[in-house]
Amino acid sequence: MLFNSFNYMVFLPIVVLLYWVLPRAWRTALLLLASYVFYMFWKPIYGILILALTVANYFIGMAIDRTEKHKKLALTLGIVFNLLVLGFFKYAYFARDSANSVLKVLSGPQLPQFPFDIILPLGISFFAFEFIHYIVDIYRGSKPVKGFMEFALFPSFFPTQIAGPIKRFQDFVPQLQHENKFNIEYLNQGVELVLFGLFKKVCLADNIAIVVNRCYAHPEILTAADMWLATWAFFFQVYFDFSGYTDVARGSALMLGFKVPINFDMPMIASSIADFWRRWHISLSSWLRDYLFIPLGGSKLGELMTHRNALITMTIAGLWHGASMNYLAWGFYLGLMIVVHREWTKLWKRLPALEKMVQTKIFNILAVAVTFNAFSFGLVFFRSTNMDMAWSVMRKMLFIDPSPAGYTAWMPSILTTTGSIMFLLLPLILLAFLISQIVVSKFKGTPGIMPTFNIPGFKPVYLATLAIILLLVAPGVTASYIYFQF
Repeated sequence: MLFNSFNYMVFLPIVVLLYWVLPRAWRTALLLLASYVFYMFWKPIYGILILALTVANYFIGMAIDRTEKHKKLALTLGIVFNLLVLGFFKYAYFARDSANSVLKVLSGPQLPQFPFDIILPLGISFFAFEFIHYIVDIYRGSKPVKGFMEFALFPSFFPTQIAGPIKRFQDFVPQLQHENKFNIEYLNQGVELVLFGLFKKVCLADNIAIVVNRCYAHPEILTAADMWLATWAFFFQVYFDFSGYTDVARGSALMLGFKVPINFDMPMIASSIADFWRRWHISLSSWLRDYLFIPLGGSKLGELMTHRNALITMTIAGLWHGASMNYLAWGFYLGLMIVVHREWTKLWKRLPALEKMVQTKIFNILAVAVTFNAFSFGLVFFRSTNMDMAWSVMRKMLFIDPSPAGYTAWMPSILTTTGSIMFLLLPLILLAFLISQIVVSKFKGTPGIMPTFNIPGFKPVYLATLAIILLLVAPGVTASYIYFQF
């Protein structure tokens, strides 16, 4: 069930109403049932898969907690089990095709086709990471969740089950056990977050996607300037799409009295790649830090090993996003950005004059521009359909494309090529959005929730405006969320 669908707009109010009407003792069961209905709305058979994973990890957690002698073995088997399930559904085709490519070079026999189609279950990557977090933290000393129903709701909670944010059970389960009372302020904030998230997804991301798709469908006929514009637009498409999903998830949870992690904090103003990952997909970056980078040794084994750990972590993060060489290359590129940033930081900290320059506002603006463009450039791997296309687009963007179009002056032809007015409106839309977010940040408000400035009637007018824009600007075809494929 898509957040940006009529079905969800009917489903959510019914669940919220029933949740607050029913006795407290029935609420967890209601949410669990609603969450499985939400998940099985797409493919009912995969509800059985998620239930089986939940049962297995429940008992794995219990086994880790109750045994001392075989604690590490139980943890290892639990991690391997979750990774094997994830690997089968997500990487089986990739592994077979990669192996066949190697065998072809070696003139060996090709591996056969699978006798059945493997369809990737929605949100399997997020489920796997939450289960791994759970059993690892039990191993580290946290107490397991005793009630099976409470544990089952932890990964399946419908606002976050498909694309996060990735929750920590120490934060989520106590909210189930706390005596939740209806809070009108939570309801108001939840409605606002849902509307604002849908605005970002439907009005911004989906309309930007129209232009991005046209550009990346035929990059060979466009100029370098066109591809830079399209790639910048793709950055905002992904941001509005995924942060919009997160806002709807947070708003839906808040209407039920639950708080889930904030996943985005204006990443477009990050002044370094380290700052960027503190602002972009925050729940994933913190998971990678706690359950991959630090267990590999973190930054405690010397500079060379720290660089190695960063490259491994980000390469795996890239592969987590998708089973292809493009995602692998994207992750490695992000790791290289972190390595370069660490070396640059070491350099300016050793030179007082350079350190003084780094701390100026002008340099900070330059750093924001460099970070934004460097990350956007890497998104070419993310958006391209294969590595050949990625290299071709990157060469064009760097003006080393051997074709005549690669040397075209910095004059975009995109308006005449695509026939879209979005590139005329995009700068104004983004400027208005950034100003609104800066206002929220200045007044220390919740991202996605506008301050009222003590103006009577401000909030109803603001929400009504969002709703009207949603109706007027939504494209004809409702698109799925980008991160649903992960």
